[in-house]
Amino acid sequence: MKLKTLTHVISLMLLTGCSTQIERIENPELNTNNGRYENLFPSHFIGNGPHHINDDLDMLKPEEKKVVEKAFLDPVPSHKYSKSYGYNFNDLVYPNIEINADRRGELTWLGHASFLIQQMNNDALVTDPVFHEFDGFLGWLGQQMSTSFVRLGEAPVNAKELDFVSGVLISHDHFDHLSNTTLNEFSKNTHLYLPLDSSTDVNYERGPKTEMDWYTHTQHKQTKVHFLPSNHNSSRGIFDTDNSLWGSWMLDDGKYKVYFAGDTGYSDVFKDIKKKMGAMDVCLMPIVAYHEGKRRVHMSPEDAINAAEDLGCKVFVPWGYGTWTLGCEHVHEPLRRLDLAIEQSNPSFIVRTLKMGESLNYHALLSSNKD
Repeated sequence: MKLKTLTHVISLMLLTGCSTQIERIENPELNTNNGRYENLFPSHFIGNGPHHINDDLDMLKPEEKKVVEKAFLDPVPSHKYSKSYGYNFNDLVYPNIEINADRRGELTWLGHASFLIQQMNNDALVTDPVFHEFDGFLGWLGQQMSTSFVRLGEAPVNAKELDFVSGVLISHDHFDHLSNTTLNEFSKNTHLYLPLDSSTDVNYERGPKTEMDWYTHTQHKQTKVHFLPSNHNSSRGIFDTDNSLWGSWMLDDGKYKVYFAGDTGYSDVFKDIKKKMGAMDVCLMPIVAYHEGKRRVHMSPEDAINAAEDLGCKVFVPWGYGTWTLGCEHVHEPLRRLDLAIEQSNPSFIVRTLKMGESLNYHALLSSNKD
């Protein structure tokens, strides 16, 4: 499929009982969902395989091992050890957080899947902000069933400190990526970008909303915003599995392409993105929740490195660790496993690991590494 052949189908629709208009951008070259969405490319993983040698390694120190029993109603499988014992949340929080509206070519990790991206053209957007506990009754119920759904510490930044942000990007509707509580704390007129059919999951009247299909784009101020595929799923309730789309985002300010993968498993989708969109300058990649068959829709550190190579990334920034224990691994494992995977694979890109609230000036980094 060639991007130049895409004719975006854009419509404005009124939600029943609401006055806010929602722009909907569809890709006519993709099939309609017929009530359910599917991934474009099959996962490389079926069940727990293929096996990786690092799966058998013990990444924990003796003082981090605390034997626990899985709660009877806990929906998250767990290993025999506590997933957070020996972890100090504050150790992962940057000690001198400074949010500055005037920065250019810089990103700041806000915890889990949330990044503040300040581009060269002065546009500032945020990905998947969840600065509170999970929304609503189902969020509360999850916490009663499992401590995996309870934050390990307070968010390092709140939305009121981001009053210069003009756009928010949501990758999918899972509770750790979409928080109505957080969204409604952003400034008035902040533009909300969503996957197709996600508007029913949001209670947001602060600004305009745009739903987007895979391989479509729109203009946000001076930035071209692309919604791209990922290998994942969606559900906000019990009976709405895959009724809304999921995906990844790419911001193009004319100088740099910043790619946010969202939740995803490894598949040929990354090669397809590279083929259609070209190489990425900065890649924000998840590295958590990859055990017990979840590797079909999440990436291990080794998978994330492979995906970044497929994308032609120049700078790799990992995320997902430290805010919740939503996977089966101990909170310390992903970064340790990433360090090992880097030694094993010697990737072609620069890796930068951040603390929550820490910033990276990718413009300065990429400029200093030019041939």
